[in-house]
Amino acid sequence: MVALRPLAMVVLELLHESPMHPYEIQQKIRERQLGRLTKVTVGSLYHAVEKLEKDQLIEVVETSRDGKRPERTTYQLTELGVDTFRAEVLANVSEVTPEYPRFAMAVQHLHTLRQDEAVTELRRRASALKKKLAVTDVTIAELTMHDVEPVFWIDYDYTRAMRQAELDWVERLIDRLTNGGLRWPDAVHRRIEELEEDRR
Repeated sequence: MVALRPLAMVVLELLHESPMHPYEIQQKIRERQLGRLTKVTVGSLYHAVEKLEKDQLIEVVETSRDGKRPERTTYQLTELGVDTFRAEVLANVSEVTPEYPRFAMAVQHLHTLRQDEAVTELRRRASALKKKLAVTDVTIAELTMHDVEPVFWIDYDYTRAMRQAELDWVERLIDRLTNGGLRWPDAVHRRIEELEEDRR
């Protein structure tokens, strides 16, 4: 099976609805804000379409011209395209694979910071998460106002839920750190103090 990049997945998703030309795909991406999961430019979109055609996941239905406008090539899914897309979606929904988020790695090493420093940075993260939640809520409201079916932006619900869960966890961690529920290792504290003393 061909490895599918996020933008290729977006193109194949849209072509499930009907054959389209790249400009129409671009309009749908903008209308449904599908660029939230991958960076989309005109160049990257046309490159993705060309690669999908080369890999025989999509094929040309027709090429037409409207007046003096440039030619427009309309594409549709191939049987291989449907099967490849379906396999990718099924695997990503059902399989729990290792992911390596930077925040989880930072949390793993959090005890190497001074405790007050850790609390300060965690408060910054909590503030940033609240802002992102607010932006997500505005976006969901806009999509709802424009009558975009919720099934097309269900990942926003997922993203919002994950951010809310992370915010709740971060705020609980801050509380544990400030109320003595989580103690920093003494050896690490001493080492940090020694390093800071050496720098003076």
